[in-house]
Formats: sequence, C-alpha cells, structure tokens
Amino acid sequence: MEAQPASEVRSPLSAVLPGLPGLAVLREYRIGWLRSDLVAGLTVGAMLIPQCMAYAELAGLPPQFGFYAVIAALVVYALLGTSRHLGVGPEPGTAILAATGVGAIAGGDTDRYVELMAALAIVVAAICIVAGVARLGFLASALSKPVLVGYITGVGLTLLSSQLAAFTGVDITSGSFFPRFRDLLTNLDEVHAGTLLLGAGTLAAILALKRRAPRVPGALAGVVAATAIVMAFGLDEHGIAVIGAIPGGLPVPRWPTVSSDDLVELLPVAAGVALVGYSDNVLTARSVAARHGYRIDANQELFALGMINLAAGVSRGFPVSSSASRTAVPASLGSKTQLVSIVASAFVVASLLTLRPLLAEIPRAALAAVIVSAAIAIIDLPGYLALWTVSRIEFALAVVTALGVIVFDVLVGVLVAVSLSILVALHRIARPHDAVLGDYPGLDGWVDARAYPDAVPEPGLLVYRFDAPLFFVNAEHFRERVEEAVASNPGDEDWLVLDFEGVGAIDATAVDVLAEFLQRVASMGVRVIAVARANEGVLDRLQRGGLTEPAGVLRVFPTINSAVHAYRRRDE
Repeated sequence: MEAQPASEVRSPLSAVLPGLPGLAVLREYRIGWLRSDLVAGLTVGAMLIPQCMAYAELAGLPPQFGFYAVIAALVVYALLGTSRHLGVGPEPGTAILAATGVGAIAGGDTDRYVELMAALAIVVAAICIVAGVARLGFLASALSKPVLVGYITGVGLTLLSSQLAAFTGVDITSGSFFPRFRDLLTNLDEVHAGTLLLGAGTLAAILALKRRAPRVPGALAGVVAATAIVMAFGLDEHGIAVIGAIPGGLPVPRWPTVSSDDLVELLPVAAGVALVGYSDNVLTARSVAARHGYRIDANQELFALGMINLAAGVSRGFPVSSSASRTAVPASLGSKTQLVSIVASAFVVASLLTLRPLLAEIPRAALAAVIVSAAIAIIDLPGYLALWTVSRIEFALAVVTALGVIVFDVLVGVLVAVSLSILVALHRIARPHDAVLGDYPGLDGWVDARAYPDAVPEPGLLVYRFDAPLFFVNAEHFRERVEEAVASNPGDEDWLVLDFEGVGAIDATAVDVLAEFLQRVASMGVRVIAVARANEGVLDRLQRGGLTEPAGVLRVFPTINSAVHAYRRRDE
C-alpha cells in the first residue's frame, strides 16, 4: 500500500511539533509498511559501509570518520526531513569540496585538519539552520540546469582523477585534474599490476551489478569480493594496500577544538558546501517525492540539512548531504517512511562494533573503485546532449563550469557556477522577450505580431508587451524598445497600451524612468497612454509614483480588450 500524500498526513503532534514532519509520519506508522522499510533500511546500511569509508578518505580523513558522520545524521533526518526516501550521509561532491577548503586552512597539520573538518560541518549547519528559519529555500534555484550539469560533471571528473594513485599504485602528488594525469603518464612504469587489476575488477563488478541487478548493493558486493580475494591469497603482503586497523567504539559527541577565527575562515567554504549540498538534497528529494505522491517542504529540508550537519559535526564527522543512489534504491524497494534511515543507522553501528577486523582488510583499490563508480554515475553526458539540443549557449555555460571545477578546484567551480547562474538570470531579465501585439480573431485575443503575421493591427493603436519584471537592470531597455516601436510602427499612433501581464514587479528606478518615458512618448504625438493587465502590486507602485489617473496620465484597464474597446469608442 502506498504512503499517504503529505497533504493527507495528520499527526496528533503536528500542531505542537511542526518542525518534526518525519516523526509525524512515523506516529501514523502502519504495520504493513514494516517489511519493505526493513529491507530497504538494511540495503541502504549495506551500501553505506563501503561508501562511508571511501568518501571519508575522499574528504582526507581516516575511514572511520565516515561512520561518525552518518550514524546520528540518519536518525536526525528521519525525524526532521520531509522526504521519506532521501539517503543522507557522506557524498563525494561535498566531501571533495570540504577537503579542498579545509586543506588550504589546516596547513598540513593532521590533528587540526580533523578538528576543522568537524567545525566545517557545524558552520554549514549554522548557515542552513538560519536560512531554513528565514525561509530561504528558494535559493535552491540559484544554480540553473546548465550550471548544475557542468558542476556535477566537473566533480565527477575530479573524483576520477583523485583516485588514480589508489587505483594504480603510482605515487601521484599533484592536486588537480590535468597534472594528476600528467604524473600518471610520466610514471607508467610504477603502475602496480595487482592493484590495477583488483581495482578494475571491483569497478567492473560494481558497474555490472548496477546495470543488471540495480537492487543489489553493488559497492558492498564488489568490496566484499575484493576483500575476500586479498585475504585468501595474502595479497596485502604483495603490495596491495589495505585500510588497516580501525579504532573501536562509537563517537563521543563533543565540540571541535577551533577558534572563532577558524570559524570565520571556514565561512566561504561552508557557504559553498551548503549551497551545493542543499541544491542536491532538494532536487533529489523532489524527484522521488513526485513519483510517490507526496510533497517536499524546501524550507524544512534546508533546516533538516543544517541539523544533520550539526549532528555530523559534534560526532567528529564532516559535512554531509545526500546520495541519489541511496535515495533511488529504497524507493525501488517499495519503502514507505523514514524508518529506512533509522534501520540503516542501526546497521552501520552494528557493523562498526562487530566487523572492525574485516573492515581493516578492505583493499584501498576497492574503495577507489567505489569512488570511481560514483564519479561515472554523476558525469552527466545526457545532460550535455539535452543542452546542446535546446540551447548552444547553455551548453557552453555547462562546459565552462566543468572546466572551472577541474582546472582550478571545486570551490572555484562553485563560485563560477553561482556567478554564471546570476549573470544568465540578469541577462535574461535585462533583455527579455517583448512584442508588438495584433488582434487575431481566430484565436480570440491579442498575439505577438512576429509569431502571427496575419494578426491585424488596430490603426492608430499600438499594444506593446514586456515579459519581465521592470526594474533598474532593464528600465532603460524598456524605454528604448517602446520608443522604437512607436517610431517604427506604421501610421500615426493615437493610443499606446502597455500590456503589463508579464511585468510581475516594478522598482523605484523603473518608476522614475517610466515617468520620463511618458513625457517623451507624449512628445512623439501619442495622445493616450494606458496600462493593461497589471497586478495590484505594480498598480500600487505606479499610483504612489503619481503616474496613474487622476494624478498622472496613465489610464488603467483590467484587460487589453477593455482598453481596445475604450479606444474604439474614443470619439463617441
């Protein structure tokens, strides 16, 4: 039986605990959901074992810190999250972004690096919690599709290059994409055949299982098989590197030992991690929620991301986000609620307490294969093909973003991504679509004369539409375009009707420009200037600026047709 839509879920606690939507769902738990939730939870837990270890090393930390980061975070999200399937925890993109930023601050001090990484998670938490309370969930749209495609592809390529050493046994010291491949090509004689074969075989197994048996935790199966081979043949004595001893016990919650100056220095990195992590979270959550009939609260998800990072930080972990693979698997297994996360957390705890001797024997090449498989999964070639088909400019933006990530570093890539998104948005608003409208009786309305050449112009009347909010970025462009339309339109225009349906808002700068524009157009021989289909907010601004009748010259009409009827009756 499918879970109820979020709009239908009603919990006795919802009135007093509106910030615990996951708990509200669990309070109405149905016994018929238990089997699928248990199976999905155990599967996600099994996926987390190799992924936590691999992504911890990607973050520059010993493998056990991946477990520290996820144990409490899973339970916290189960209570606070609005997605019933989102797989939170370590994720390669945020892990490598965190490592890049913290590595530059730690200065090679290992102990300080560990403390700073936990502190980074707490700073990320603070940013997300404040943003969630302030209802800034709309910031998920700060990264447009081409920028997201380019960013995630750049991260995937960076992940691939980061595992060249562990995959081949070559000593690679460079820290960026192209120099890493240069180091490999100049030291091919150092490739360790056993390491390469083990890594390649593990990768092949993971990819094959993902393709042919997607419900099977391929990463776990591949790592288990590789570990069994190493142990059976004693390959660790023949140059195959293994994880080594893992400290026992569970993390004891504590505040990281850092200064206030450290927290300030971590802010730019934390902002990048928060933006990327949240964008990934909410897009993944919305995608799976749409397929299963419930809704996602973007602001609550932002708050939940903050709380799971707080849990990871005080547990000596590192910043966490979500995983598309760990989200898709429970959904495909028919899971119904956030109980999946609680079961997965219990599985990780049990594994850390009972399987440490086996975990210590895992070959590093196998963990590298886990990361490489994740990298292959996120390199978005279909996204590039779609962008090429729809818009060559957006395709170019995606390429530039990916290059920003792999040539410089992930943090620079994030800054490039955000900057490009803002520039693209500003350009589209600054130079939006506009049109001179004509009457098209067959469609019972006024349409773009360029799109419908048979549209009939009304002699002496010019109807102009501007499809963007009117503010300082485009106010001058608006004035120029209308004046051009008046000057180039055939006939002596007596009336000018401005269709403001697309003008959702107007600022003070645009009001001033519009006032000057009204005088200019009147001097061009236009006797009546009207505005049609403007919303209440825009009309209020125009009225306060003294532009509408009776204080000003602008006549106001609710529709284009009402303005046209008034024009046709002008001499009655």
